[in-house]
Amino acid sequence: MEYSKKVLVVASAGGHLTQAMCATSACNNIALVSNKKNISHSKIKHIYKIWDTQHNMFIHFVNVFYAMYVLLRERPSVVFSTGGPIVLPFALLCKFLPIKFVYLDTLSRVVELSNTGKLVRKHNLFDHFFCQWTEIAAKNKVNYIGKCFDILCENTYEVETKKNDGCPIILVTVGTNQYDFNRLFEMLYTLPIYNDERVKWVIQTGHNKLTKLPANGDVVEMVSRDEMESLVKQSSLVISHCGIGSINLMLSYQKHVVFVPRVAKYSEFSDDHQLQIANEISSNLFTVTMPDTPMPLITFEELAERELLTQSVDTTNYAMAKALSNTFSS
Repeated sequence: MEYSKKVLVVASAGGHLTQAMCATSACNNIALVSNKKNISHSKIKHIYKIWDTQHNMFIHFVNVFYAMYVLLRERPSVVFSTGGPIVLPFALLCKFLPIKFVYLDTLSRVVELSNTGKLVRKHNLFDHFFCQWTEIAAKNKVNYIGKCFDILCENTYEVETKKNDGCPIILVTVGTNQYDFNRLFEMLYTLPIYNDERVKWVIQTGHNKLTKLPANGDVVEMVSRDEMESLVKQSSLVISHCGIGSINLMLSYQKHVVFVPRVAKYSEFSDDHQLQIANEISSNLFTVTMPDTPMPLITFEELAERELLTQSVDTTNYAMAKALSNTFSS
């Protein structure tokens, strides 16, 4: 049975939002606050775009008033978040309003709570606080509720596949992150298959610039979520940063992936959470290239032999989503 009362989901676009939608799959009346508005989902009734912020206290101050506007307009029974600093004004206001605030810390933090999670816990800005890793939950004396999707490739899925009769595609994606990731591209240039015209490369660069083009391929700065899903579906191999949203999408098409985690020491991110999650996800589908190690050899023959899924599989953890929805009404 689905939870029918209104849930206001507050989550940054990307991995936070991917997790939030998995976690609220037992809810059918959702309004969303995020830092982007070009988002679509059958269960989302309204979308509000809020100013993005990391450490700008003025924007936090302005966002308090915007959060009040959204809460008064939507009048949710629950505010739910998987993190991102945009949630802090909502957590603060819920402390003084008759609105329950439920927080689920992100899967990407394997060693410690996220910065947002630390603030929410430190200032007791929650009615329920959950973690998706048992060790972090025990360390911080909060509740473990499971993982919102099958990130560890523990499930077996029934799939239909088809032979790829065309040119094998290698998709490269760096996500929407604003940090540089030129190290990844430098690794690509060393691969013999980068110069193989039998393979088509599709490279999503973000704001990064290639200094060497592949023998056969397209280079794009950014694509929509739907376009990215279509590219993943068609690809024989994906080379990707190690973001949670990317991991979930690759799992949904049971895709062979080489993950290259962003690391702080190369100024590719503000912390090493991608490196931490990378340590957990190696499987028969996922290969992880750790810092200062070369990209694995990729051959045309292995790409040509790989079959592609005709339909995505559902990796959502519905048992966890049901347990979470029960806390909304408790």
